[in-house]
Amino acid sequence: MTQQSLARRPGLVDRWPIAVALLVVAGTVTVIALVHDQARLFGPAVATMAGIYLMAYALGRPWTAWLAFAILSAVVTGLHLLARLLSLPVDPAVGMTLLLVPLWMWAVARRRFTSAGTFSVQTAGMVGFGAITLLTAATQPQVGTAVAGVGFLAHGIWDAYHYRLNLVVSRSWAQFCAVVDLGVGIALIIVATG
Repeated sequence: MTQQSLARRPGLVDRWPIAVALLVVAGTVTVIALVHDQARLFGPAVATMAGIYLMAYALGRPWTAWLAFAILSAVVTGLHLLARLLSLPVDPAVGMTLLLVPLWMWAVARRRFTSAGTFSVQTAGMVGFGAITLLTAATQPQVGTAVAGVGFLAHGIWDAYHYRLNLVVSRSWAQFCAVVDLGVGIALIIVATG
């Protein structure tokens, strides 16, 4: 036997993040079809995704992306509820974008900037995905939905980059997030142009 044949190939068990992501995409596409203001609902998710990476980066433990997902999903859901129920004067997209700043400062406080290349990439992600999120809130709903879709697709590329280099987040998170981002991004663009 050759060394190559002895190397373990990734099996179905190793691809569980893809299976879970496909379920999430199916549920999300259903929500996209049922709601009428996709930009308001999905725009803040672009900053949320950047925040997940920043939180995992600040903690220095790739597996914490899953924890960051739970925490930041609760935050964005809370912002949506406050905006809807209490007429909160801050748009959830703006709130999630503003949250990126303390997450970035937390990474600085933890001296994560010593890895200059990775720190620069995470900083660029914060600025870029934050700008996309703000753009979803500042444009008319149809354009905002398309911008959110582009933001999701761009984040799918971001996930693939981090998966390939095995940086910042666990590979299971990068796989999961990439599949969700690509599926949801395509769905948002189809709705925006339809």
